[in-house]
Amino acid sequence: MSEITLRQLEYFAAVAETRSITEAARRCHVSQAAVSLALSQLEQALGVTLAIRRRGKGVALTPEGQVVATRARQMTGQIADLAAVLDQVHGQLSGRLVIGVFRTLAMHAIPALVDWFTTRHPQVELDFVEGSGPDIQEAMLAGRLQLCVVYEAQVLPDCTAELLKETRRQAVLSPDHPLAGQPSVSLAELARFPAILMDEEPALQRTIAEFARAGVEPDVRWRSASVQAIHNVVGRNLAYSLLMQPSPLSPEGRPLEFLPLTGSSPTNSVMAALPAGVTRSALVEESLAALRAHWQP
Repeated sequence: MSEITLRQLEYFAAVAETRSITEAARRCHVSQAAVSLALSQLEQALGVTLAIRRRGKGVALTPEGQVVATRARQMTGQIADLAAVLDQVHGQLSGRLVIGVFRTLAMHAIPALVDWFTTRHPQVELDFVEGSGPDIQEAMLAGRLQLCVVYEAQVLPDCTAELLKETRRQAVLSPDHPLAGQPSVSLAELARFPAILMDEEPALQRTIAEFARAGVEPDVRWRSASVQAIHNVVGRNLAYSLLMQPSPLSPEGRPLEFLPLTGSSPTNSVMAALPAGVTRSALVEESLAALRAHWQP
């Protein structure tokens, strides 16, 4: 077997993550030719085809490529952790940090993390992957991300979770809604009015189940995967909704009113999910500090 270099593994890990020679070259700050050459040399050294190049359609990994990609990410990540430890000795942090964020939490988590690392650790290359709770955690367990920001109900069994903020579902109304102004509101009261609900699992399933336990059925007129769209519909007093994160105004500038639900509403707290049994790097610990500072000021 020919010699395998760390550079080849680094470039291949970037190809596997981006599914593109061009994007991998951009991420690694080298030419496309350098990435293609490293990939060919790695395939020759291993004696297998790792990726299928499709003109105009990016790169597809072979089964062998998927296995090697996982190990390549782990090995390059360990080297990055070693560099980060050495930087810590000199009071600095550097390296690449990729954080997965559940879509509806992105507007809260990403600005806080960008601010924190830009101000305190400008040498850190910070990237984000937004998606569903299960998808980003699967990517983390495959070694493509270092941690995820999700809700409690989304945490996968192979992950450990750390509480960032205890949250419960709240009713969001226009101040002109007939139920506005109360100290709290029940699901039975809400069921008499049109609703626009979050079209994202498990949020939708949990919401419908809560109404069923209360013995009522909601009048669901619309569904949306966009929190901003829901805020705008509620702000126009066209419906109410049930959401986790309060906001005083809709994107259109209309006021919103958040009311607690009467009775025992279960928590669905904001959590940091990490791979179970994996030692936390300095970059991960710093990310957790940033997230705690944002949600636990």
